[in-house]
Amino acid sequence: MRSGLAVLVVCLVAGCFGGDSQKTAALGPPHELEFVNVASDVGLDFRQGAFRWGVSGDPAAMEGGGLCWFDYDDDGWLDLYVVNSYAEQEVAQWKAAGGLPRSALFHNDHGKFEDVSAGSGADVEIRGNGCVAADLDLDGDTDLYVTTARSQVLLWNEGDGKFREGARAAGVDAYGWRTGAAVGDVNGDGWPDIFVAGYADMNSDNPAGTAGFPSTKLGVRDVLFLSNGRHDGRVTFREVGRQVGLEVSKFEYGLGALFTDLEGDGDLDLYLANDTNPDRLYENVEWPGGAKADPEGLGFRFEERAGPAGVADPGAGMGVSAGDYDGDGRSDLIVTNGRGQVHGVFKSNPPDENDPSYTDVRAELGPDFAGSVGWGVTWADLDLDTDLDLFVANGNIPVTDLAADGEPLEDYVNDGSKFIDASAATGLDAVGDLLARGAAAADYDNDGDVDFAVSQIGGPLVLLRNRVSGKHWLEVALDGFHPGALVSVVLPDGRKLQREARAGGSYLSSEDPRCLFGLGEATEIKELVVSWPDGTETRLHDLEANQVVEVGP
Repeated sequence: MRSGLAVLVVCLVAGCFGGDSQKTAALGPPHELEFVNVASDVGLDFRQGAFRWGVSGDPAAMEGGGLCWFDYDDDGWLDLYVVNSYAEQEVAQWKAAGGLPRSALFHNDHGKFEDVSAGSGADVEIRGNGCVAADLDLDGDTDLYVTTARSQVLLWNEGDGKFREGARAAGVDAYGWRTGAAVGDVNGDGWPDIFVAGYADMNSDNPAGTAGFPSTKLGVRDVLFLSNGRHDGRVTFREVGRQVGLEVSKFEYGLGALFTDLEGDGDLDLYLANDTNPDRLYENVEWPGGAKADPEGLGFRFEERAGPAGVADPGAGMGVSAGDYDGDGRSDLIVTNGRGQVHGVFKSNPPDENDPSYTDVRAELGPDFAGSVGWGVTWADLDLDTDLDLFVANGNIPVTDLAADGEPLEDYVNDGSKFIDASAATGLDAVGDLLARGAAAADYDNDGDVDFAVSQIGGPLVLLRNRVSGKHWLEVALDGFHPGALVSVVLPDGRKLQREARAGGSYLSSEDPRCLFGLGEATEIKELVVSWPDGTETRLHDLEANQVVEVGP
């Protein structure tokens, strides 16, 4: 066990963020919580580029894009990267108007944003889908991997506000329409690896497809890029998806993806939402037969166990999230579905002979998770009362009218036994209907609560500032890039709360890399434990609430 060094930064809210005279409206017990769209007030002037001159039947443009929260300049404030796209039918009009839409990079200066896209190298012209923020070369600067309808983009962070594209040189360009991406060290060698979901091959019809698009097209293969580490001054990857067991029977239509340790055995498993096909759960296991049976020396395989685990939801899967909503120390799962299908919610059970196991609880949680087309989704403690609530972004597909196809945002508050639809009471109804896709949670203003950035098709970016009041909090920032690290806090009354560091999730997005805890009435932490991916631990004791704590291994 490591004793560790903790650096306390960004301390008490009152000492850091004075001058805000606005107060949270008292919405009554048991939760005082309000969201307000402040995008235009804080400088987030961005409008997604699809269907600017009229809606057309372009599936790639209808899928929308994700967002990445990441601190690209390491100043302690989360910056925002927004993936852009456009319809192929409008290329000539865009060029006549000055150029194709570009993805955007916004620098966060104490809660205010400046568009620094021009000249950054990050403002690529792409028919983009997803993004994941990760320090892929372990140089201390967070890089970006961006998926598109054609060929993928790797933006190396040069550390001076500039980004350099290097997907082909690194071996991760992966031609074809790809969507969700997640990053984690899946083989335990200390270097981050990249999973990228494949979607639909628009040039190949599937005669057997009966469920509408995308089933009418053949699928595109999921890929896994294992890092080779650094050699001759650069980091490269090799693709091993087939070898490790991804999509062994057929290519499906992957969207939301995340790496998470589902059975608590210390390695990263993969949960994947599939559109019009059952969702997949790939358990990370030792190579069957040991080293002698492992011809390429990979050391692990992914075994697909969604069916036995109880999470092979057959709906039109879109976004995914994992979180311990019931406080039993194990991550529960949610997948949003399209076509008005009921979202899948799966409560974790104790592992069955070390295999993950879940119970379908969507009918037991209280809300009616049907009737909308869900995309971005996050388990998060919205009201800072210690337990995890739920946020869902919605928007119709296929898109026929940018205004008429909008749907309301939703949040569901955990009252300990059921989830209560709090969307109207918390101000989401006032935000109005959105043609939403990506949604990413982050404490962008460093005031301790969870805010949300939401992208929408053909419309302006939305930033929902959380105005929860009267509760305490703690945020844990890990020194270095450690996806899969498990952070636990023990409250004075003995309750234990857990969060896992992740890169990738929701719908094609990356959320706050820090672990965010609501503490309710607790003003201190009895113990903070970080369980690192290499099996070591760092323990800290007797911490005050309402601060960001940076912990190094």
